[in-house]
Amino acid sequence: MDWRPGMAGMSGKPNELTAGEALDLLRGRSLSAESLTQSCLERIDARESRVNAWAHLAREDALRTARALDRRGLHGPLAGIPVGIKDVFDTADMPTQMGSPIHAGHRPATDASVVALLREAGAVILGKTVTAEFAGLAPGPTANPHRLAHTPGGSSSGSAAAVADRMVPVALGTQTGGSVQRPASYCGVFGFKPTYGRVNRAGLKFAAESLDTVGWMARSLDDIVRVDHVLGGGPPAVSPLAAPRLAVCRSPELGAARPETREALDGAVRN
Repeated sequence: MDWRPGMAGMSGKPNELTAGEALDLLRGRSLSAESLTQSCLERIDARESRVNAWAHLAREDALRTARALDRRGLHGPLAGIPVGIKDVFDTADMPTQMGSPIHAGHRPATDASVVALLREAGAVILGKTVTAEFAGLAPGPTANPHRLAHTPGGSSSGSAAAVADRMVPVALGTQTGGSVQRPASYCGVFGFKPTYGRVNRAGLKFAAESLDTVGWMARSLDDIVRVDHVLGGGPPAVSPLAAPRLAVCRSPELGAARPETREALDGAVRN
């Protein structure tokens, strides 16, 4: 069934839904995977020239996957949900270029483990999101969708911007030092870095093998937990209802931060 505004009590366009909201409508057949995917692509068409979140867009493959899911039934835990993949994960059907011209057009032979798990869960892989070159310090062209002249943070810049701009409900990132948490914060979405080693990293192009961790971003905490269940291979590692225990590390670099940054950190610790 095609989407119409107001169906099932929802307003707006399908691309504005969280993954959880979309799954409810998909399973109730009030929304088709093709309509959801098409809505995300239309949002990208409208905004990508300014946001620059995508390194590669698998438009036709994504629509073909969505139509096949609609035909055979939406049974997986992420069935019909469009997902963006940071361009440091191997994808057999699209380039993996690590944000660098020296890898332009590189096509891996197989999917990274997390990409394969997402496909098995029924996700629609929409494309590859921009990363800083080699997931390092040289930023890509991505802008912060809330204020285009500002940085979206890095290195998972494209994933954070795409989720924040409602181009896609969920996107993968990676973190060596702060490359999931920082862009998620800058772009105003949820970002999650699991415990090191919880998620299989096969097929990830490492920046630092001893530190790199697969992470992801979404517009709701429930969606973070939902993806954790798929990629972590078991019950969620976190509960949205559990009181968190937080540690604060005041590194030697803190003195270089602006006063308002230090004030924001101190305020977060107090509260």
